[in-house]
Amino acid sequence: MFRFAVWWMGVWVGVCVCLSWAVPPQHRGWLRLWEEGESCGECDRSRCPVVPSGCPAGLVRDRCGCCEHCGNAEGQWCDLDRSQEFYGRCGDGLRCQRRPSRARGLGAEPEPRCVCKSRGVVCGSDGWTYPNLCQLREASSKLETMLYQTAPGPCSAAPRIIRDPKNSKNYTGHDIVFGCEVMAYPLPNVGWKKKDSDHFLPGDDPHISVQVRGGPQRYTVSTWLQIHGLRQSDAGIYICIFHNALGEKSASAHLSVISNEIRNIPNGLYDSDLFSDGSEEPHEEELDLGSLTV
Repeated sequence: MFRFAVWWMGVWVGVCVCLSWAVPPQHRGWLRLWEEGESCGECDRSRCPVVPSGCPAGLVRDRCGCCEHCGNAEGQWCDLDRSQEFYGRCGDGLRCQRRPSRARGLGAEPEPRCVCKSRGVVCGSDGWTYPNLCQLREASSKLETMLYQTAPGPCSAAPRIIRDPKNSKNYTGHDIVFGCEVMAYPLPNVGWKKKDSDHFLPGDDPHISVQVRGGPQRYTVSTWLQIHGLRQSDAGIYICIFHNALGEKSASAHLSVISNEIRNIPNGLYDSDLFSDGSEEPHEEELDLGSLTV
């Protein structure tokens, strides 16, 4: 009986050691609690690990209130039970909360995650609108600059282009798409023009279409200009234009159109007139064969 007890104790210790190696260091809290018990003992900060720098969610103390380490940021897993450390504690302005998850089976409890206590968008001192105060603090940490909230709600600002259209080349008969994305508040009016033309597109041209939608983020607008069945006369510079009461912003892209006849002419024997803009023939990988350019 005594030998069996000794054997069983050896197996149990071996399993614990194996598990301690299998679990990442930040998730070994339950093993540490099992080894050290519930007592924290006297705090000796000289024995604490070096305090890390650049913590997006600020610093928090361990369960004993002694050593500091990085707090978990918004969306990261966390410990609901403050008496133990497994995932870690939420950082400044965050709370640990369990949210229902559709991805898990019915009746299963999802892992708790850090949620920002402050709800609603805020205007940062850099003129950008942030989804909440926690993300403003994260941006301040990542940019290594002092950012603060200037007002609740979105920043009133002239249009600021987040994604501009890209230059493109394609053959006649193919389709091309240019895309633009802008952030502004109030939301801006949107338009497309071709350089040296006073008319907004598409006008009455059936082979040109324009689409506009809100998003993908709040206070942003996305727009696309599509040209169906390219003609050589379509070559030129296309401009997306945004304006609201606070200002106007525009961005442009150049479209080169190549005659389809070039594909049937041996290399070096083509006439430069086959190119709508006189440019060199692009390599195949440079051609945007109808793909979405955003």
